[in-house]
Amino acid sequence: MTNVHIVNHTHWDREWYFTSMDCVVLSDQLFSDVLKELKRQPTASFVLDGQLSILDDYLELYPERLTEVKELIANGQLFIGPWYTQTDAFFASGESIIRNAMIGIFDSKKYGSYMPIGYLPDTFGFNAQMPTILNEVGLDNIIFWRGIDLGEQVKSPYFKWTSLSGRGSLYAVNFPQGYGAQQQLEPTSSYVDGRLDRGVDFIKSYANEPEILIPTGNDQLGIVSAIEEKLTKINQLGKYKYQLSTYPAFMEIVRQKELEVYQGEFRAPVFARVHKTIGSVRMDLKREIFRLENKLVLEIEPMLVIAKDLGIELSNRLLMKAWKKLFECQAHDSLAGCVSDSVAQDISHRLKEISEICESIENLILKRISEGLALQANQFLILHPTPVPFQGEKLVKIVSRTNNIKVIGADSSVLEAVYIPSRKNIMEETPAGNRFIEEEGYYLLTVQVTCAFSGLGYQVLTFEEQETTPESSLDQNTWIRNGKYMLSFEDGHLIYSDGKQQILDFLSIIDDSNAGDTYDYSPILNDQPITLRFASCKGKQETLALEGSLQLPYTIEERMKGIATKTFAYTLTLQLTKNGEVNAKLRFKNTLLNHRIQVKARLNKPIERAVAAIQFGYLEKRNQTLENWQEKYAEKPVNIEPFEKQVVVYDQENALVFYSEQSKEYEYIDDSLYVTVLATTDSLGKPDLLYRPGRASGDTTKKGHIMMETPLAQMENYEMVFDFSLRVASTAISEDLLATWKTVKEQPSISYQLQDLNYFIYRIDNKIQKRIDPLSLTDMSLSLLSCSLEPGVGVSALHNAYYSEGIVVRFVNSTNKERPLEPKKLFNGYEYQRINALEEPLEADHIIHAYGVATYLLTKN
Repeated sequence: MTNVHIVNHTHWDREWYFTSMDCVVLSDQLFSDVLKELKRQPTASFVLDGQLSILDDYLELYPERLTEVKELIANGQLFIGPWYTQTDAFFASGESIIRNAMIGIFDSKKYGSYMPIGYLPDTFGFNAQMPTILNEVGLDNIIFWRGIDLGEQVKSPYFKWTSLSGRGSLYAVNFPQGYGAQQQLEPTSSYVDGRLDRGVDFIKSYANEPEILIPTGNDQLGIVSAIEEKLTKINQLGKYKYQLSTYPAFMEIVRQKELEVYQGEFRAPVFARVHKTIGSVRMDLKREIFRLENKLVLEIEPMLVIAKDLGIELSNRLLMKAWKKLFECQAHDSLAGCVSDSVAQDISHRLKEISEICESIENLILKRISEGLALQANQFLILHPTPVPFQGEKLVKIVSRTNNIKVIGADSSVLEAVYIPSRKNIMEETPAGNRFIEEEGYYLLTVQVTCAFSGLGYQVLTFEEQETTPESSLDQNTWIRNGKYMLSFEDGHLIYSDGKQQILDFLSIIDDSNAGDTYDYSPILNDQPITLRFASCKGKQETLALEGSLQLPYTIEERMKGIATKTFAYTLTLQLTKNGEVNAKLRFKNTLLNHRIQVKARLNKPIERAVAAIQFGYLEKRNQTLENWQEKYAEKPVNIEPFEKQVVVYDQENALVFYSEQSKEYEYIDDSLYVTVLATTDSLGKPDLLYRPGRASGDTTKKGHIMMETPLAQMENYEMVFDFSLRVASTAISEDLLATWKTVKEQPSISYQLQDLNYFIYRIDNKIQKRIDPLSLTDMSLSLLSCSLEPGVGVSALHNAYYSEGIVVRFVNSTNKERPLEPKKLFNGYEYQRINALEEPLEADHIIHAYGVATYLLTKN
C-alpha cells in the first residue's frame, strides 16, 4: 500500500503582476478564513508559504488576533517561516540568503516557533551551495520544486543533497509536479482518477516509494475546508491511501530512508521552467539590488561594529529595517524582474529607501568620528571595513579650493576634478545675525590614495592644496602600456599584448535582438548580432578611451526588416595596471527597444570550460549540446549561467578572469566570454518564443487574463555605466589566487572630510547636530581586529550580534582544500566561540572546510 501524505498550503507571491498592497487586501479575508477553519477543524493544518512577512502584514491589520495565531502555531496547525520572504536562490548573494533566514527565524519566535524546513516551493532553481547556506542557519532539510532533472540527477524525489565540500548536507524533498498540481481537493471520481491518482502514478514511475508527499494549494489560494471529510471520500474512490499530514512529519519519514546522494545545483528546465536567461531583465533594479546587498554586508554592518566600539550607539533595528526592505526586493519574482511595471515602481521605491538608510547611517558614523577627532578641513578619514590587512589603493572624495592636492606621507593622484563655481548673495548665519556673502568656488576631487591597514579600523590623512593646474585632456595616442602589458587600437580593433602573445579584438560590445519577455531573453529567428565598432581612440598614461556611434534598429520590427533609425552612442574607457589587469567602464544611454547588450572578451583559442564564483565557492561549467532539446525540456536549456562577481574561462593555454559587481549572467561561445549588460523587453509574458515555445509564462495567455505591457522594462534613455575588470592568466591559476583577487576587488572605499564648502556630498550632513555628550577621540588611527588568513580564506561577514552581545565574524573558504583556523591568533584580545548564523553555539572545530564557512562570536576580554 502506498501512503500519500497530503499537506494543505498556500503559495503567496508578495507581488507579481499584482502589487504587495493588492496582496494585503487579498490576505484580509483569506487569512481570516484560514484561522476560522483551523479553529473549526482541530486536526487540520496549513502552511503559510514559509515566509514570515505575509503574517506580519496581516497582523498589522489584526493585532488582536496575535494570541489566536500563537495558539494555532503551538498546536501544530499553522506553520510559518523560516524565511522572511521567499528568496531567489541564484542572484541573491549567500550572505543575503543567510540574513533572510536569520531574520525570518528570529522574528518567527515572537509567534512561538517556525517551520524548521528550508521551504522554497517556487524559486527558479537552486545554487549548489544551498546545503552550506541552510546548515549555517540551523536547517538540515529542504523542500523545493524547480530545477531538478529527475531520473538523471537523482532517481527518487527524496534524496540527500550535499554541499560542494561534501561535509554539509540536506534531506531533500522535491515536488516533481510543483506545489500547485493538486489544488483544491475534490472528492469526485473525475478528480481522483484523472488528476490525484495520476499525480501519484507519475511520481511512482520514477521511484516506487511507499510514502509520497502531495501538496494541495496554489497561488493566493485559501485553506481547503472540511479536509478530513473530503479525504475520507477520496479514499473510497482512489487506489492509494490518502492521509492528512504536515511537512515536518513527512520529513521525519524521509530521515529514516536509505537515500541516494546528489551534489551540485538544480537548474535543469525539465519538469518546470527555471528561466535560465532571467538574469538580464530589468537590470536597473538588479544592479541596485546587487549594490545594496554589497553596501549592507561590506560597509554598513562593519561600520556599525566600529561605531559601537567608539560609543556611537545606533539601533540594530535600523539595519534590520533595511534588510527587510531588501528581502522584499529579493523575493523570487521581484529579484527576477518578472513583474508588472507597477510592481517595478514599488521595488524601485523600496530600493531608494534602503539606499537612504545606508547612506544616512554612513554619514552619521563618519561625521561623529570626524568630530570626535576634531579633524581640520585639510584632513580626511579613511575607514577599512574588514579585519583582513590591506595594502593598496583607495578612492577618496575631497573638497578643495584647487584641483591639485598632495596627500602627506602617501602616494596619491587626482583622477577627476569637477569645478563648482562661486555663488553670490548666499546667507551665512553668525552669532551677530545673518549676513549675505559670496560663496567661493571649489573642486570636488576623486583622489586615489595608496594606504595600508592592519585590520578593521580607520586612519586620518592630511593633504596640502597645490597650485591649480590646467585641465588636461587625453592625447591622440592609440595605445597605452604598463610594464610588459599593452593595449592598442589599430584599424578599429582593440589589441591586448603581454609580451608573449597578442589577442585581436580583445574587448568588444555586442548588440542583438530580444523578442523575449520579463522571464526570458529570446532572439528573433536568424538574428545576426551587431558588433559595436569604435570610431576613435584617445590615450594618455594608463588610460585609453574608445568612442563609437551607430545607427541601429529602434524597435524589434525595424530589426526584422533590417532598418536602422536610431543613433546609439557609446564609450569604453580602459585603464591598464602594472599587473596586467584591465579596468573598464562602458557608458551609453539606452536609446533602443527590445535588444540586448553584452560585453565580449576574447582569447586566442576555443574556450573549453568556465569556473564561476557562486555563493561561498566555485563551480565548473562546460557547455552542453542542445540538439532536440524540445523533446525533454520546458524551455531551451541555453548555456547562459549565473556567477557571483567573478567568472574564469579557460582555453588550452590561457585563463581569462572577469570581475563585475553589476551583472551576474555569462555565457561562452567559441573563443569568447559574453557577459550581459542589459536586455530590454516590452511584455511580462509572451507565447511561442524561439527559446521558449508554447504557453506564455506569467499567466498572460490563460483564459480571462490579458497581455501586460512593460514599457519600464525597456529602460529607454537609461544612463548605463557598466564597470568591470579582466585579466589574462595562466591555466594553472589557483583558486587561492582567484579568491584573493576577488576579495581585493570587493574592498570598498569609505572616506569622509569634515568641511563646510558643500554639506550635500552627504545628504543629511548639515542636519547631524552635536550631541550633549560628544565623542572625544585622540587616536588618529584605530585597528579593532586584525586577521591574517590562509590563502583562499576571506571574511564573508562582520557585524554586531543580532540577538546577543558581541561581534559576529564569518569566514569563507573559497577553495577546494580544508584550511585550519587559529582563533587565538585571529582574535587577539577577544573571547571567542564557534557559532552558526543564528548565534547558536557549535562544537569548537577550528577548521574551515573546502567551500565552507565558519562563524565566531567575539566578546572583549
